[in-house]
Amino acid sequence: MKKTILTTIIAMVLFLSIISMASALIISSVSTSPDEVVPGETSRISINLKNNEDIDLEDIVVSLDFTNIPFAPYNTGSDYTISEILDGKGKSAEFEVIAQNNAASGIYKIPIRIEYRESGQEDGTASKVKTSLISIMINSKPTLDVSAEDGLLLKNKKNKASLKIVNKGLSDAKFLEITTQANSYTTLLSQGNVYIGDVDSNDFQTADFEIFFKDTAPSTITLPVSITYKDISNKEYTENFDVQLKVYSQEQAVQLGLVQQNNTWVLVLVIVIVIILFFVIRTILRRRKAKNNGY
Repeated sequence: MKKTILTTIIAMVLFLSIISMASALIISSVSTSPDEVVPGETSRISINLKNNEDIDLEDIVVSLDFTNIPFAPYNTGSDYTISEILDGKGKSAEFEVIAQNNAASGIYKIPIRIEYRESGQEDGTASKVKTSLISIMINSKPTLDVSAEDGLLLKNKKNKASLKIVNKGLSDAKFLEITTQANSYTTLLSQGNVYIGDVDSNDFQTADFEIFFKDTAPSTITLPVSITYKDISNKEYTENFDVQLKVYSQEQAVQLGLVQQNNTWVLVLVIVIVIILFFVIRTILRRRKAKNNGY
């Protein structure tokens, strides 16, 4: 009998708790405009509240805590006051915020505190408090550039062309792949695409391609390059670049002092001449010696 009564009491407490939870001031939705904030720019946050209580609510104060996130109020305070929300109705708290100029891309959680009173509540009675979190995203398109790294490229030879991918933006680039292709002056000896992966903000990566430059190639060649990547929100981008490569013939490289002239053949010729002279002189000396001995 006692066990049955205890079970009934627990069930009633749980039931009342569920009703209490269902009948409360709730955040029905949150929207930001624009959806993603660029560092240094502003966004409007709309927090839609709904009164699920069975009485009117008064003196509603919605507060945002910017303590540990790279945002600040802009043209508004961090508190928004609503005089009342009638039973079963809703209203919105509006905030305008600005992202710090050096803010890193990512999703940031903003603590929110809602304080309110029930209509007819006696003076001196503590207000009710609700806490929660809302999210806002900082994101800016990565700013990428592709250029050729310093290195000697020669015609009629196998060369390693190194391309440098620099991220000058505030947002990281993910899943980056770089692709190039041969033209009428080049033959691609390696694969035409290289998977790089991540290129962090204010960082760079390199990709190497093996290229044969034909003898008919001009001194400056435009290499078409394409890169594909995603930002932190997995939005995909494709960008095309024309990378300028400086190419030299062997003779030009020697004249400019870019490579040492190959003098191996001269050394071989000198050695051959010395050997020939050695045998000629030895033969002459033997003949003279034989003549002196009367042979």
